[in-house]
Amino acid sequence: MDDKQLMIQFKNGGEPAFKAIFDLFNKRLLYLATTIVHDEAMAADIVQDAFVKLWNRRESFNDMMAVKAFLYLCVKNSCRNEYKHNKVVEKYLSRQEEPIESPIMMAKIIEAEVLNNLYNAIEKLPVACREVVLLSYFEGMSNQEVAKQLNISINTVKTQKLRALRNLRMFLKDLSPGLVILVTEILQKLRHPI
Repeated sequence: MDDKQLMIQFKNGGEPAFKAIFDLFNKRLLYLATTIVHDEAMAADIVQDAFVKLWNRRESFNDMMAVKAFLYLCVKNSCRNEYKHNKVVEKYLSRQEEPIESPIMMAKIIEAEVLNNLYNAIEKLPVACREVVLLSYFEGMSNQEVAKQLNISINTVKTQKLRALRNLRMFLKDLSPGLVILVTEILQKLRHPI
């Protein structure tokens, strides 16, 4: 289903269309919110609220770009409000937080956008490559675990990973070299979370 059909169904209250939009943006928004509020449960609540607001206002959206902008703005504003609230609460604990407009915060927003590009590129991969990438980098499985899960050889896993990385480089070639490095670092973080 293309974006136009998806938007028509979404505006008409189609739950499968809403689920497709949720699946498209949920991980990205969770990543952004978590990097800002540093609390996975709070980030999940913020993202869930953004999707509830989106659903309640679904008739006012005409295209996917408007949906994306709305969701990112909702999450950013909710994180900002949560940040301000926490700043007051933690004032007496002398805990230093990064201001929303700080270079570190802007870097996190850029990182979330790069992750968005990465997710889009992963969606373009052939199914076999995509499965290996998702299990290896996003689920943190070893080559042996991926091979067992997909019932393929370890050499096939390695080949699919190389093929996937080659394709990802091609899909992301329009990004500046600095952003490509950031994508590599994000993949490393996903593979070996701190």
